[in-house]
Amino acid sequence: MNAQRTIAFILISLECATFGILSETLFFSASIILLAALSYVPILRVPFSRRQVFWTTSVLAILFMIKYMLSRHEFGLDQMAIRTPLAYAAAQFVLTVQLRQLFDRHFVPFLPNSFPLFGIVTFILIGDIMIHGSKGLYYQVFVFTFVLFTGVFYQLGHLVRRQKKAEKKKWAVYLVRANFFAAIWLLARLTATGLDRYERELDQLYYRLIEPSAGGMTSRAGFSTISKLGSLTNQFDSGAEQVKLRIKSTDEPGYLRGRAFVQFFNSEWHSEVGNHNAAIIAVPPAGVQTKILPEGIWFQMGQAKSSDWIEYEIWSAESEHIFAPLNTPLVHAVADSMQFDSQDILTSRYLESGFPYSLFRPRKQLPHRRESELALQRLLQLPFSISPQVRELAEQIFADCKTPAEKINRVQAYFQDNYQYELGISVPPDQDPITYFLLEKPHAHCEYFASGTAILLRLAGVPCRYLTGYVVRERNHYDQFWIARNRHAHAWVEAWDEQQGWVTVESTPAAGQPEHQAPGSVKQYWESFIGQFGRLKTALQQGRWLLALSEAQLPLVLLVCGVALWFGLRWGIRFCRVQLKARAAFRNNPVHIQELHLLLAQMDRLLRKHQLVRNPGETLMQFSKRIQTHSISQWYRTYASSRFMPESAATEELTVQLKQQLLEFRKHKSLV
Repeated sequence: MNAQRTIAFILISLECATFGILSETLFFSASIILLAALSYVPILRVPFSRRQVFWTTSVLAILFMIKYMLSRHEFGLDQMAIRTPLAYAAAQFVLTVQLRQLFDRHFVPFLPNSFPLFGIVTFILIGDIMIHGSKGLYYQVFVFTFVLFTGVFYQLGHLVRRQKKAEKKKWAVYLVRANFFAAIWLLARLTATGLDRYERELDQLYYRLIEPSAGGMTSRAGFSTISKLGSLTNQFDSGAEQVKLRIKSTDEPGYLRGRAFVQFFNSEWHSEVGNHNAAIIAVPPAGVQTKILPEGIWFQMGQAKSSDWIEYEIWSAESEHIFAPLNTPLVHAVADSMQFDSQDILTSRYLESGFPYSLFRPRKQLPHRRESELALQRLLQLPFSISPQVRELAEQIFADCKTPAEKINRVQAYFQDNYQYELGISVPPDQDPITYFLLEKPHAHCEYFASGTAILLRLAGVPCRYLTGYVVRERNHYDQFWIARNRHAHAWVEAWDEQQGWVTVESTPAAGQPEHQAPGSVKQYWESFIGQFGRLKTALQQGRWLLALSEAQLPLVLLVCGVALWFGLRWGIRFCRVQLKARAAFRNNPVHIQELHLLLAQMDRLLRKHQLVRNPGETLMQFSKRIQTHSISQWYRTYASSRFMPESAATEELTVQLKQQLLEFRKHKSLV
């Protein structure tokens, strides 16, 4: 039994044990260990060629990617780190690559040096999880043991060892090695402690450097609890065309609320802390007719009495946030619970990723719910250091306005008539941004228009709140889904009117409002395909085969066309190569041989028209015996005799004779 193979078995067993303990699954880990033990049997080893290694690895990668997309491992929220499910799927793939190396007959008696390196990659991928309690100690012990056995693996892996004389400082060498491993353990310990202590900062650094399209965690489209002026511009600066929401509905979604903010100070909007759990109902209210996912739960917030409902089925790329129109009382989602805050913003930490949620809003607005005086007073709070000039401006704007409706219309007209839209704003360092915007009237974007509107309305005694979300007006003409992109992120205001309830206030000039314009046909078609693929994956996860079949029409057509194109190209390339080789071989022959080849090809085509075909591998003499017409049979005999004759005057005469006979044969209607 090879000692290095035993060490390799220990290494992969350590990896599998770590994988099983941290992922709390035993089947995969136990299967890998059992198969690794079978690699000791010589008859089971296979001599993999380079091409077989490439195709085996490629097929394994594709299979694990499909498995990840259709049935990824579920982790709790207290376990999730950066891309944890994807990291574990990749770890499974690397383990299978190591297993293939154990069964490769080329790696006898010594395994490749890459075997422990794959193990290091596996431990890195497995470590992408929040570890609590004793699991952290297990992980450290397994990693340290793996490092020790890796050193033994490389020590046993030398094909040629020099006979060394006994060293005088033998114990000193062992001491140096022990200190080396101790230093590695200490460095790993310090690294782990630093990662744990600065976890949030590292997450921020990851999202800013590695995933710039996400725009950072804290300012992602202003959907966190704090929205600093300018945070929405991150959506336009990077990944502006990235699709965030796909919505299936007969009606235009319009303004979808992501976060509502109450307090404003230091150029930042702050939302209130504190959520209420939405009520869970067993069946939807009367009048709701829809085809929804059987796994979901119905949640109700407020009144839900109507005979005519508007449904929005939303496929979202944003986790936790539920984007909904104003006054949405009914939600169906695959989630254990749902929360809403004092401003009716919906969130759910347990929203199942990859599944849509459905919103239901009455087509005819229900009587609005009265707000308490305390709640309205909070929506009148102003910054402590508001400029007296801003107060004077508010008095001028609302000079003859009496009702909240008049003030809302007046402030919208004021901004749209006196300001111009431009993405980004340059504020002098010594100036307050909102004060500078209201008094100097520079070009600005939606955050400044919405913030200025909220400040002026509050100065006028109208309770209002600052909103961020998406304005959805673009529609894909292929699948009829409404599309929300990063560039459709927007800020606006909702103001309270005793007569109408909450009213959407849009003060941004028309140039800054998200437009209806859709991209070109090719991009729409591709985005439609991506959306259908996501819905197909969800249908397969649920076992809804009829729905999967209906959603798979476009992907299947593209897949079949792609496979047909691939094989067509391969056949075409192979055919061209064969033809080029035949033509090159033909041109290498002498001139009289080339003429004879052309005559034979013409004669074969002529007989083929008369249902007389020479079989593959059949010689000319054998074929001539099958031909009943004496003149044609004699033509093939003459050709066969002249084919291998050296070039001479006699050969030229035979060639001319064969050519004349061929012309005579073409004149006959029947040759056989």
